[in-house]
Amino acid sequence: MNSINNVKKATCAKAEGILSNGVNVLESIECLLEKHFSVVKLSEIEEKYEEKMKEDPDASNESLIQGIQSFNDMISQCMDNIQTLERFISLHVPQMEDGNNFGVTVQLTISKFLDETRENLGKQLEKIPSYYCNRAEAVEKLDLPKSTVSETKTVTKSQTTGGKDGNENKSSEVNVKEERTSSSKKSININYRRKHLLSLDVQFYRSLRCGLIDCYDSYLTILDNMEKNKEKLLEPKGRNGGANLGMY
Repeated sequence: MNSINNVKKATCAKAEGILSNGVNVLESIECLLEKHFSVVKLSEIEEKYEEKMKEDPDASNESLIQGIQSFNDMISQCMDNIQTLERFISLHVPQMEDGNNFGVTVQLTISKFLDETRENLGKQLEKIPSYYCNRAEAVEKLDLPKSTVSETKTVTKSQTTGGKDGNENKSSEVNVKEERTSSSKKSININYRRKHLLSLDVQFYRSLRCGLIDCYDSYLTILDNMEKNKEKLLEPKGRNGGANLGMY
């Protein structure tokens, strides 16, 4: 039992740190929105991406990739914090018995919201591999000109005998490089394929922006619920219902 109490105390300490740092996490989300996803009008972000695509259609969208990396880190951090809060609540669920279970209902209700939030955030992360896969396929379908380089090496050897210098072995080497550029002759309007690639970037930008806003709102709700119901979370049966290890 002492080992469980130690885990409980450690979890309380972690939960206290998460809740006391909650505002900082919210501010970090706001900073990410401002840095990577400040543009609201999709037409503006489309123009920005289109200019880059004109320079090199095959190039990756670096500004979006930077946003993805920051998004990935932030969502992962929030999910990790939520799991700790879930553990904190589960360790404060009292022994099952009849009567005076309103506090337990509060615990279960908040736990359910935590679980649903974490699951939704996980689904946001699952979109990232799909985006990269879809973009790779879209770039391939652009059927951009491809250059290939072939190199031919010719080695000639000869041997002579006798003569004033005696036997001689001679060899010569010639390297020939040839570069060829090939492009498709299919009658496909390449502009539509470029628009398709562009729309993938724009729509994923929108998805990430909405995902961060959802993360902000959900995390704020969690902090608010934990603050408003801290007494029921810590002592669902009241002060005489169990030991209080403290959190605040």
